[in-house]
Amino acid sequence: MIGLGILIRIVKAFVGKPLENTGLFPTRYYLQEALRSLDQDNIGEAVKFLKISKGALLDRSRWKLVRQLILFRCRVLRERHGKRIGYIEGRIEKLKNQQKLPWRWFRKRPTDRLTQYQDTLALEKEARLLLEGYERALKDL
Repeated sequence: MIGLGILIRIVKAFVGKPLENTGLFPTRYYLQEALRSLDQDNIGEAVKFLKISKGALLDRSRWKLVRQLILFRCRVLRERHGKRIGYIEGRIEKLKNQQKLPWRWFRKRPTDRLTQYQDTLALEKEARLLLEGYERALKDL
């Protein structure tokens, strides 16, 4: 005899992925998937699952709790990216100020790292904007 939990997992494995976006599953399923996505640091997917589960009036307190967890993770990650952006901008300013020195004394040029820092800065700003977009989407729910 197959247990109910095993049977549900088998059905979810075969039928779950195609039907996830339809909103046919109960709210708890989507909240559980949102938490699973959040655990894997996939905030975009967590927001998607939370939007799908929005219409249900049952489990409203759980829905709000998951929403707050995702918002908290967004804010923490946004703050980390903000600190990294500040650090990288400081390093870029130091490198720009050091370009006036005669570099033949030190046998290396600081401009080699300048492009790396600028590329990293662009990526950090893009990640921060993406997190801000997720946060706005969660506030509108």
